[in-house]
Amino acid sequence: MAPRFVRSTLLAAALVSLTSACGEKEVRPSLDLLTASCAGTQPLAGVTHLRFRVTGPGLDTPRERVSTVEWAEEDVPALPPGSARVLEVRAYVGAPDQGGQLVSLGRTPPFDVAEGQAPKVRVFLRRLGEFVPVNLASDPGTCSLPAEARAAHTATTLPDGRVLITGGYLPEANGTRPVSGTTEVFNPADGTFSAGPAVGARAFHTASLLPDGRVFVAGGAESFAPVSLQSTARLVDVTAGAVSELTPKAARYRHAAAVNTAGQVLLVSGRAADGSTVDTMEGFDAATGRFVYYAAPYAFVDAALTVEQGGKIFQVVGGATVVGARRDVDAFSFGDDDIHSLAAGADLRVPRVGAAVALLGRADEEPLPLVMGGFDGVDPAQGARPVGASELLNGVVHVNDGPALMPRSNLCAVTLTDGRIVALGGRGTGFGTTYAVPWAELITPHAGAQPTVLGLTLMPQPRVWHTCSALPDGSVLVVGGVDDSTGEPRANTEALVVMPPPRD
Repeated sequence: MAPRFVRSTLLAAALVSLTSACGEKEVRPSLDLLTASCAGTQPLAGVTHLRFRVTGPGLDTPRERVSTVEWAEEDVPALPPGSARVLEVRAYVGAPDQGGQLVSLGRTPPFDVAEGQAPKVRVFLRRLGEFVPVNLASDPGTCSLPAEARAAHTATTLPDGRVLITGGYLPEANGTRPVSGTTEVFNPADGTFSAGPAVGARAFHTASLLPDGRVFVAGGAESFAPVSLQSTARLVDVTAGAVSELTPKAARYRHAAAVNTAGQVLLVSGRAADGSTVDTMEGFDAATGRFVYYAAPYAFVDAALTVEQGGKIFQVVGGATVVGARRDVDAFSFGDDDIHSLAAGADLRVPRVGAAVALLGRADEEPLPLVMGGFDGVDPAQGARPVGASELLNGVVHVNDGPALMPRSNLCAVTLTDGRIVALGGRGTGFGTTYAVPWAELITPHAGAQPTVLGLTLMPQPRVWHTCSALPDGSVLVVGGVDDSTGEPRANTEALVVMPPPRD
């Protein structure tokens, strides 16, 4: 039996080999189930039953077994050989087939099963919808902390599931903002943070994952008061530990970047060191290693940038000029030696400054970019209000209404592996000022119907200028940010993880 609130390991020596109808030998995975949390509600608190569920290509229906909380190795389903298997453990208060309540969930990343070889897999069981600090696999009751507190940094999920956390500044109560040039790599398999390669001091920069697994880091402020900018970009290969330096045409920070399926990165607008708007649009083509440029000036700050569902065309969403907030959606594509503007464009229902964009829907659902939040004007002190309505970009020229969300700007939004979006934090307004908010929402697409929104538990601290990253097990990692909701900026030092409720 596996005792409650502790790790339970099923050794390969105890596995039972079975033979499927097709003559293939089935094997039972060796499961390391971590059932402790370093803070918050323990995952097995009140739990009476567990459901073990395996999905993957070639399995017409999920393989499922239900046990009491005192589970044994034979409760894990045996599997035929195949790729991209996912083992999910669901924990219930009450029997699941008698109306039991699902309270905790954990999943493996996709894994392969070879004939006659029992794979070793690990599952972190987490309380649904609860933000808790990251814990260590080696000691699940111990919280795992990043080496530095960061805001205005980037977090990039790599192909192997690790997360590269880059740069940012340290919010301090005296108003100083020292900028970091370090990186950290979070490994969700064991809950650890380790040092990564140096990329030069930078905050309010961008980091774009290329199709080959490298990360293109561009721009950023090297220091504040006064502002000085990073004039270089970096290509980072985390696995090889290699970093190469590149020189873009314009130094910028608080700009937007996106990468298309061809590995082309577009850099749009941003601010110069003197606060003026950078009017140079440029792109980096990873296939050739060259920068290309848009011939005309293009100067909009705090715009969002996405790639339409075809995977090639870039869409610049909203932003601000000296005249005011924009509702335009401009489309661009890469040429051989330059960047082309496409004649057709769309208009948002409302202007947006500081919006977020993420894809809503799985690949088989024809995902669409969902535009969320932003201010409807340039200056909140002059009456600009946060936007609660969201909008779907349907192709290059069509905009459809999306669901209503909590109104805020500069939120963090991330697409989960199942096509849903988690939207976290951001900046709201009240009593003539702006402040970080703790709001968390889960947005679910529905075929032929309006997406629905589920409010999640509030984050323990309000956050803005934080990051949110989708992890291979379906959870979301939240790192850094600033809490200025009390009028004094405070750093968010803990890295949090939240497991949304399952889609089915």
